[in-house]
Amino acid sequence: MRNRGWHKLAVVPLTREAGGTYVSIHLALALARQQHTNVVLMDMDLGNPSLARELGIPGCDSVTDTLRKGRPLADLICTIEELPNLAVLAPGQAEPEAAELLQDEQLAAALGQLGDISTNTVVIMDGAALLGEDAALAGIPLADALLLVADGRNGTSADMAHADRLLVGMPPVMGVVLNKSED
Repeated sequence: MRNRGWHKLAVVPLTREAGGTYVSIHLALALARQQHTNVVLMDMDLGNPSLARELGIPGCDSVTDTLRKGRPLADLICTIEELPNLAVLAPGQAEPEAAELLQDEQLAAALGQLGDISTNTVVIMDGAALLGEDAALAGIPLADALLLVADGRNGTSADMAHADRLLVGMPPVMGVVLNKSED
């Protein structure tokens, strides 16, 4: 990502139970352990946020309300005491119009400001399930690159083919994680 000047990586599960949040959290933790890398982990599944619950932290205020008041997204970010290189934006409640919010130019501009924090900052965006949720497709253009998460038990080649068709013209896919695999 650094070699290409990318700062924002969307972790996109193909289906709801593929484990995208699990992968997002563990990737963010691994990157934050690097001394010179700052990580911002963002819950971009705004219609069904789960990062706060999974991390055991209080959820932040509404993204919609924050932007409407003209405040920066940085106001919603909290740091994890045990990992000073990790900051988290984890809404406590679902946004009523998540797909529309993710397409809002004001959100894109606010995310751009987060990416400008430092060249050593990586933003990991935990996204909604690609197959079956409008919010996933709405949020993907906000990223520089994608990491797909497929369910190794219940995912199918048809799911991958469908995802491939949906992602035409979107940011590049860096890779695919086969989660929940028995192998």
